[in-house]
Amino acid sequence: MTKDGPTWFNGSISQAATLAFRLKLVLLACIVDKDKDINKEKLDGIIQTEKILRIVKRHCLCIRVDPAATEQEELFAKELKVTETPCICIFHSSGNVVLSGDSLNRTQLFAKLIPRVHGHGSNDTEDNAYAEMFEKNSQLQQQRQEILKRLYVAENGKQEKDEQEISTTEAERLRKLLVKERRENRKHLKKVLVDIQNDRETYKMVHGDTKTVTAVDKFEIIGSPKVEENKARLLFRLSNGESREQSFDKDEKFAIVREYIESTMGVIKNRSEIALARPWRLFDASADDTPLQDLGLAPSATLLVQVWNTAPPRTKRSSLLASRWLVLAVVIGVLAAVAWWYLHRSAPAAKRPAYLTLPPPFIG
Repeated sequence: MTKDGPTWFNGSISQAATLAFRLKLVLLACIVDKDKDINKEKLDGIIQTEKILRIVKRHCLCIRVDPAATEQEELFAKELKVTETPCICIFHSSGNVVLSGDSLNRTQLFAKLIPRVHGHGSNDTEDNAYAEMFEKNSQLQQQRQEILKRLYVAENGKQEKDEQEISTTEAERLRKLLVKERRENRKHLKKVLVDIQNDRETYKMVHGDTKTVTAVDKFEIIGSPKVEENKARLLFRLSNGESREQSFDKDEKFAIVREYIESTMGVIKNRSEIALARPWRLFDASADDTPLQDLGLAPSATLLVQVWNTAPPRTKRSSLLASRWLVLAVVIGVLAAVAWWYLHRSAPAAKRPAYLTLPPPFIG
């Protein structure tokens, strides 16, 4: 079967017959009922066979006829005494043939077309011979396709089997490699343990039997800082690198902490900023009346203290406001000077002040 089909003539049946006679072509009229798709599918399945389609494209003029479409096509179907659709009518000078019903198949169409496209007449004996030849060729082609299919399946099966054997061999090789690597790792580990044991014995021979300080003993020797339940242990880190530690009651106000910093660390009042290290939080004057526990400073915390010997630096917002006020003052001064100059310039000479009417001093 092929995907493309013959070229169909779009004119009337009389025009198709005239054109086929002039071009010495076989007129192939396919009578179908266009309302039934099964008729068109059956005809396409017959005509689009590879051998038949090759003959039709070279030696035939094809036209579709629908008896219900026009009066001329209806008279054409009655003249041929067509009683069922689909139907194929072959018109040639050697004789006309109508194929319908059981006789409408690939074998009969091929047998009827071959003698007419070669330019000689036909009889039943020749038609049967061509039909047998077509059937044999069809059977041979089908057998060939089945053989090719079997060969394809056999080759693919062999290829899959080879790939499976290769994958099995590769997996076995990797497994052996992994076992060998594990065996070598065990040998190396045993050797390291033996070396460690020998080093310990050598150390005992040189230094004697000494007590090994474990992590627990080390922790007991150093000790751990004890945190009292009602206390807030604060670590102060100053901007100059110093650090101090002090405990307060967790219910005391934050103002006590600020007083402690100003009194013991030599910090001038309002010359410092206090902030919590983690999470970052700046304690301003609004936090002075809040207990240490509510500020998250109990049971322990680290405070960062920024100290200034002079007034605290201006923030970006304050410096921006100061610069704006300075610009505004300069603009107002310039405008005042221009206004004063304009008023005195436009006033009459009699009304000008005396110091404006005096002649300029002599310079020389």
